Amino acid sequence: MQAEKWEEAYLAQSQDAALGRMFRGIIHNLSGTIQVFSLHTDLSGMMLDKAMAVLEQMRQAGPTPELDTLHDLLARRADALAQMQDKVRQSQQILHRTLILPDFPQLPGGVPYTVNSVIETEVEFMSADSFFKHKVGKEITLAEPLPSLTRFQLELHQIMHILLTNAMEALRGKEGAEVVVESVKEGEGIGVRVQDNGPGLTTEAAAHLYEPFYSTKQGEGHLGLGLYLARKLIARCGGEISCESRPGCTSFCLFVPPEAMQS
Repeated sequence: MQAEKWEEAYLAQSQDAALGRMFRGIIHNLSGTIQVFSLHTDLSGMMLDKAMAVLEQMRQAGPTPELDTLHDLLARRADALAQMQDKVRQSQQILHRTLILPDFPQLPGGVPYTVNSVIETEVEFMSADSFFKHKVGKEITLAEPLPSLTRFQLELHQIMHILLTNAMEALRGKEGAEVVVESVKEGEGIGVRVQDNGPGLTTEAAAHLYEPFYSTKQGEGHLGLGLYLARKLIARCGGEISCESRPGCTSFCLFVPPEAMQS
């Protein structure tokens, strides 16, 4: 009974932490977008000033080669505008996928989402870590179309975060670090694989993989509860988690059952 209480308390705390982490990810992504806006706004002002100076020369001297200069300046600004528009679309996609975050704990089920949207969002949020963003190669292969899910959205976000974090920690400091994430249709359910090219698991680590408070990492923040929690959460969804590891390659596979697609 006591064990059940601490497990439920830890699950509740981890869900609160997941919400905070997601919003930090939103802030990170929007901050990057705003920086791009700021940069291109400044550049646009500088180039428009120059364009106006060229235009004034045209007015005074008639048709001249400055016309070509003006055309070039405007073309360059058009390219920048395209980048800005792309960032706007990216921001819209991020916000669209996270509109329901404040109401996660109260969601009764029935709100459709996809496994792919969970993967994309968690990969974006992991980019708040500079090592993951700049030093880890990412190969993301998402099957289309996948059926919509209506249950266990927060649980799947937590699981993906745990698996991506584990992969990143296994790769930290490695040259040529790579993470592969893919989703596939598996029968009536959905499969997800997260693979890294880290050192692989030792025999001892593999034997204790899902035990609580077991960790090969030392220091604050490594409680050894991540994979324990991931297995608890996927079991709550009615699914399964498995692992295959050898030197230079570790893969975690999830199976999300058709029950998650029912309201």
